[in-house]
Parts: sequence; structure tokens; C-alpha cells
Amino acid sequence: MEKRPHPGSERPLRGSVQRFDLGEEGRRLRSERTYEERRRNAITLRKGEGMNVVLLAMGAGDRLNEHAAPGPFGLTVLEGRVRFEAAGEASEVGEGVLITCDAGVRHSVEALEDALCLLTVAGARSGIGGS
Repeated sequence: MEKRPHPGSERPLRGSVQRFDLGEEGRRLRSERTYEERRRNAITLRKGEGMNVVLLAMGAGDRLNEHAAPGPFGLTVLEGRVRFEAAGEASEVGEGVLITCDAGVRHSVEALEDALCLLTVAGARSGIGGS
């Protein structure tokens, strides 16, 4: 079974059933040096079988520059507010909002305040990285 590339964790990246405490994972991301130094940190919760799930902590003002996902995706804002830009439109969204896009749609995300987001990419076989 594939193991997590995140330091200090032996949890597998996939399995028939998985459960995550997103609040606990978010607190851990924000307590790590990576977040403290760069104001962004992420952990892959699941990878494989056509679905990748990443928890992303962003500090206010942090930005993911324009890129495209390898599969259709959903971005759920769990905490804070973000500006999402795609297809010539910008939306400012907060907690509890889900944004979805088709594969290949170029988009960017900016944290308007400290934010915690859950990214789910479907149909991605070779990872989350965009182009």
C-alpha cells in the first residue's frame, strides 16, 4: 500500500474506506514550519483510484497562480475567504462554498484571509499538479 509522503505520518494514501478529521489536519498544517515560513501548506489525504484529495492551508494574501487541473475538480472552502478566478470571472467565496470546474480550465486562487480548503480532483491518474 502506498504511504503518505508527509513527515511523521504512516497513514496510507488510499484504501477502501478512509476517514479524516479535517479540523485536526488543518491545525497540524498551520503548526508546521512550512506554513509558518511560506504561509501555505498542503497534505495529500488520498491519491489513487481516479481521485486525489488535498487539504490546503493558505495565509491571507497567498496566491496559487493560474494553472489547470488534470481532471474535473471541486474546491470547498472550509474556513476563511478566497477569490477564485476562472473563465474570465472572479468570485469571492467563504466557508461552506463549493466551486467545481472541468478538467483543463485555467484558474487561480487567492486567500483573502487565512483559509483552509479541500481540493478534490477526479480522473487524475498521475497526480494533482497542474500545467
